[in-house]
Amino acid sequence: MSVLLNICGLLVSTANFPDSTIQEFYQQYYHCSIQPAQNQVNPQTETPRNIAALFPQPATWWPVFTSDQLESESFKRLIDKGIKPGVILPNEYFSAVKYYKIKKAVDEGAIPVAFYQMQHSKYFAAKATFSTALGLRPLAALIETGWDENLISQPAGSYIIQSDSPNELRIPARKIQHHQHYFYQAIKDPSQASGYQVVINPPADMPVNNIEYPHLGISWDINNIQYTSTADGVETNILGYLLIALSTVVIPLDYVYSAQYPSLLSTFGSSISWISLLLGGGLLLILIISIIRRRRINARN
Repeated sequence: MSVLLNICGLLVSTANFPDSTIQEFYQQYYHCSIQPAQNQVNPQTETPRNIAALFPQPATWWPVFTSDQLESESFKRLIDKGIKPGVILPNEYFSAVKYYKIKKAVDEGAIPVAFYQMQHSKYFAAKATFSTALGLRPLAALIETGWDENLISQPAGSYIIQSDSPNELRIPARKIQHHQHYFYQAIKDPSQASGYQVVINPPADMPVNNIEYPHLGISWDINNIQYTSTADGVETNILGYLLIALSTVVIPLDYVYSAQYPSLLSTFGSSISWISLLLGGGLLLILIISIIRRRRINARN
């Protein structure tokens, strides 16, 4: 069942009525209020996908590529021109070959973007920590399932909102700032470009003179350890840096025990306890062996 909305006199059919934050965005960036439309006979409606074109603004954009497009003509062209596109980190395990391809792209200037799932926010935190240890520190998050009203309660940073649903009301095609959050509309079809949008896997013939970078930075936390990733580096405390160093050891255990990243890192405190216990036990064993050897030497003498 669809909902008929009145947006600045335009009748738009959507899957549901937007939450208060989306209404605030439309009022602030499109200068339009969103109201339920009165019942009309055979109304002429617009689809949510066409709304950006109805509030035109000079088109500006930022290119983002999936990891399987890093050898495409479009990606190479942008890199050759000194432009820094985004590269989406795989949301699953990736082979050493794929890692080196992504790492090479990042070394050439590409900016890592990580998947973010609202129901698995700890997974994002674990993956972001692990990626940081591997030299793929994310500077933005990509949400493929469209807008969620709980996004404003997530850690501060930049969120790219993609939705393939034709009936979902998208966020305005603008550079949106809401307190410490930054939101950007993502599209796959560059022909829809209007205002500011992130274009995923753009074709090679798109103009590059109107590319603008979004605000870059994303935060996350694991067991109350706060991380803030910015263009200048990652900010955390001593325990945070220790976790980054150890994540290359702790997280690969996932390959052996078939556990999810979060289940390992969410118990990082207990992992440290076990590591400390093993180290302590090892030192104690060395001490006992040393004492026994010394006594044997003294007994022979």
